[in-house]
Amino acid sequence: MCCNCCSVRQQKIWVFGLAGLLLIVGIVLLSAWPSLFRQWIRSILPLAPNSFIYKNWVTTPTPIYTTFHLFNWTNPQDLNNTKVKPNFEQLGPYTFSDYKVKEDLLWEQPKVTYYGRRTFHFLPELSKGRLDDIIIAPPFPTLTAALYVRKYHRIFRKIMNFAVNREGGGQYMKYTAGEWIFDGIYDRLIDFAGKLHSPLIPIQNDHFAWFYQRNNSKTAEGNFTIHTGRGDLRQMGELQMWNGSSHTGYYQGECGRVNGSTGELWAQDRQYDETISIFLSDAARFINLNTVSNVTMHGIDAWRYETTELSFDNGQLHPDTKCFCVPHHQCPMNGVLDFSPAAYNGPIYMSHPHFYMTDASYRENTTGLRPDASEHGMHIIMEPTLSIPLSLKGQVMISVLVSRDEEIDYLKDVAFDHYAPLFVVGISGDLDDRLVGLLKLALNAAQIGQFIGLGLLLIGLAMFIAGVIVTKKHKWHNEWRIKPIDEVSVLPKESTSSNR
Repeated sequence: MCCNCCSVRQQKIWVFGLAGLLLIVGIVLLSAWPSLFRQWIRSILPLAPNSFIYKNWVTTPTPIYTTFHLFNWTNPQDLNNTKVKPNFEQLGPYTFSDYKVKEDLLWEQPKVTYYGRRTFHFLPELSKGRLDDIIIAPPFPTLTAALYVRKYHRIFRKIMNFAVNREGGGQYMKYTAGEWIFDGIYDRLIDFAGKLHSPLIPIQNDHFAWFYQRNNSKTAEGNFTIHTGRGDLRQMGELQMWNGSSHTGYYQGECGRVNGSTGELWAQDRQYDETISIFLSDAARFINLNTVSNVTMHGIDAWRYETTELSFDNGQLHPDTKCFCVPHHQCPMNGVLDFSPAAYNGPIYMSHPHFYMTDASYRENTTGLRPDASEHGMHIIMEPTLSIPLSLKGQVMISVLVSRDEEIDYLKDVAFDHYAPLFVVGISGDLDDRLVGLLKLALNAAQIGQFIGLGLLLIGLAMFIAGVIVTKKHKWHNEWRIKPIDEVSVLPKESTSSNR
């Protein structure tokens, strides 16, 4: 604005007009901005193709690591020795990067169905051990075969004993860490069972490993149908169906209901004391975590959720979880889940690592296990306003029940019935710096807007007051400028006449 070109009236219009505009914008930002910003954020949160959060959902947005700790059985030669308990040494971690891409997306708002392709790469620099480490473990196929025929007539058990002896059963198995985890192990007994083509023994491969054929597989975990949050942010990320069904079929009643989050999207508007659930496809069940404390991470206020003694309850602590007991099986004591429905009905169990938060009897017939609350729990640290996980650590231990069986030669002299730990699988990750920065901006944007509004309000008010003062004192530019006097002036007629 050129003051030399403007009249006083124009100057007043500019100053008071701009002051009024700044006052209006400042008042709006100061009073209405937080509400407007929250509404805008909620409008862009629902998941949709090319939506704000789509890119950070469809692929892994931050580094995720999957770790394996394998248990090496150090004294298999003493299996039948009543003076020596089985001893297990934990090896690892064997750390892998875990990258996930969602494929074959089918949008049916407010739901989307997809497959998740996970790709693992071994990271020796983050591992304590090599994939060629030798690991000795109990004979999983032999134990499964023995359990399978235990409910049948003795003659069938004799036939199974003959098959186990003839087809490569044993008292232990010895392979490398890589073979146990991903590469796979050829087992003659599994091969024999598969060749029977029995619908009662749905074996489709002569190899097995804990994560066999899962690396770079699209279908290993099945497909998921989740709520996108459209129309109801309280359901955002909640699993609606797994493999096209709302019930897993592995556990009865409510325990088999598909429930919880897959861990990537979380429902909004949670209360502090509200339980959250994560669905584990490998376990075909959900796990509950409870809020334990308020924490601050990266300068962000958050809630810390942890698993508790209720997370692997089988009805001993709460009657609603009794349906996790498998029919016709002895129900485990609190802290251990019967994993057999998801493991070809083998004597497989799931718990916290080292039987943390379980009955002491699970460790009484073995040595080498040392549960530690600081190492063996599970947690999620979540920012509650937008339900963004800042940090997560999930881990479970898989064990096998080794028990005496009078009809199986390899097992008839077992000295101690015991739960032998096989491996711990864990997943962990922290929000990276880029996403932390975006989250901080989103959380502080409402307050930043108010500060800007206050600044504009003060500037506008100052301009208005200054304009009033300048008007009162007549100090506008050019307002008191003296007009030039003509060089020649004409005397009045009256003065001329009197001189005469």
